[in-house]
Amino acid sequence: MLDMTHMHIKALIALIFTVTLWGFAPALVRGFSLAAGPWDSMFIRPVSVALICLAMLPFSGWFIARKDWWRILLVSWVGIFGYFAGSIFGFAWIGAGPGGVLMATQPLMIAVMASAFGAERLGAATLIGFGLAFAGTLYMISGDLKLTGTYPLWGAAYVVGGCIAFSVNVVFSRPLVQTYGPLRVTVMSMLLSAIPALMFYRGEVWGIVANLDARAWASLFYLGPIGTILAVITWNYAVGLLRPSTIGGSLYVIPILSILGGWLLLGEPFSTQTIIAGLIILAGVAIAEYGKTLNLQGASGMLAVTFAVAAWGTIPVAMRYLLLEVSPETAMFLRLYIAGIVAALVAVWIGAPRLSRNEWLRVAAAGILGALGYQVFATYGMKLIPASWTGMIFGLEPIFIAWMATVLLRESMSRTFIFGLALAVLGTAVLVLGSASGSLADVNALGVVLVTISTLGWAIYTTLIRPVAIVHGGVVIACLSLAFTALPTAIFFTPKAFGEMHTLSPWHWLAVLHVSIIATVLATSAWNVGLKSMSNSKAGMFLYAQPVIAAVGGILLLGESLSIWLIGGGLLIIAGVAVSQYNGYTEEKRDEFEIDPYADENDRLDYQP
Repeated sequence: MLDMTHMHIKALIALIFTVTLWGFAPALVRGFSLAAGPWDSMFIRPVSVALICLAMLPFSGWFIARKDWWRILLVSWVGIFGYFAGSIFGFAWIGAGPGGVLMATQPLMIAVMASAFGAERLGAATLIGFGLAFAGTLYMISGDLKLTGTYPLWGAAYVVGGCIAFSVNVVFSRPLVQTYGPLRVTVMSMLLSAIPALMFYRGEVWGIVANLDARAWASLFYLGPIGTILAVITWNYAVGLLRPSTIGGSLYVIPILSILGGWLLLGEPFSTQTIIAGLIILAGVAIAEYGKTLNLQGASGMLAVTFAVAAWGTIPVAMRYLLLEVSPETAMFLRLYIAGIVAALVAVWIGAPRLSRNEWLRVAAAGILGALGYQVFATYGMKLIPASWTGMIFGLEPIFIAWMATVLLRESMSRTFIFGLALAVLGTAVLVLGSASGSLADVNALGVVLVTISTLGWAIYTTLIRPVAIVHGGVVIACLSLAFTALPTAIFFTPKAFGEMHTLSPWHWLAVLHVSIIATVLATSAWNVGLKSMSNSKAGMFLYAQPVIAAVGGILLLGESLSIWLIGGGLLIIAGVAVSQYNGYTEEKRDEFEIDPYADENDRLDYQP
């Protein structure tokens, strides 16, 4: 019998595989719809899938009780066929990126449909999330739409209509799945959905099929047996073994992959408007999903955690903006010395605890060796690479924290962790190769190495400070350690630094305020407030947004370019961190012993640089 570690690795691979398939599907749907034409695609795609399901019929069974036929027909002709129509005509007229972002509203459509038919109550969080996602949709389809497709308004309407149709499938197929099993319901509904597709038959379709090129046939194969049938099987396998928060969180990657797929496979440009609209829509979906079980206190906690993560995610952007004007030494003084003074005052106001000699040594070592070392390497590195790259590399912190625990505390590394570590290191290697390729003018390989080393400094800080913070409280110990971190930076206050400070604009001083106070003292306090009303595992899901926020911030605010190196390396790093968080524990052990897979990462509540 396979152990649970192997099973979880397989489930994670299945989840990554499925999400990747579905993420790139909009680009393939659009490519095939443009190649065959939307009308003929409405015949070719459903019928080709039905032929595959026909071969599976002897294995799945076909019996459906008479009382359930109205339901299976509704699922097939409205849900499945309606989804085919919405996606085929929609992606023929709107770009894969914007269309994929619109499809991120699918969970909201399902919630509204379930509420409309009494299967689920529509709460305030869902209404707020739906309103926010709708606002993001309006923003995306407003203004200049030249880059989003031939008829983007009609395309957007069809895509949204396809999402509504699919929500009918989800809501009404559930009783069928519980009665007949997922395989029979899938096979029968796909077979029956081919019946209305016959209305789109015309004699010319066989000529179109005969003239399809290899790319179109590959797209059809991708969208049929792989993207439809195989993906459903791997998705169900992952759902059976992984936590719901992991499954739900993975869906937020799909809009990003749809934009990437449109760019890589179809050469579609993407605008900042699409990116911003996508973030608004995803925020709405997140509020609807995570806010279902939150009371008023929980909602305020979620807002506090969101503020903290957003503030931390924009640190690379603000620091890069500052470093374009001043030297690394001046930037470190402006950030750390001011923050250290504020932290010391907060510690005095709270009341410094009585620490033993060993505890004082730990705090001092954590502040000077860990946090200050982190700041030195990170600041010099950020001078050499864009903020978007820095943010992705900072995503390595949870893995290095866990690895440092194995070195200093002699904790064992599971196969799951090693697999995640390998993925993340591969992502870093991709960034190094990209910086060394010479094709990127503003990226230096030394900067990538320095920022990567800086994450080790933060791992040292976290490992050293954790025992003291647990005993005496995270905020006051964080303030004391920050004071130790800030004291040595006084040597950077030189005549050169004084002269550079005189050249700073109000916007640069705003960046100083952000990195020294808002993103350090206030964000840390907000994180601690949020954890009082939200579990660590749920709060930990928000941390995956940090590198994405940094990348988007660098592109939108600093005009940095998006490269294939950044996308490939960043996705590998994020995937590696997500995989590593399981540490080989079974879901049953998590529940029994309340082991938090984000425990190490959440130690950054002590003080986030």
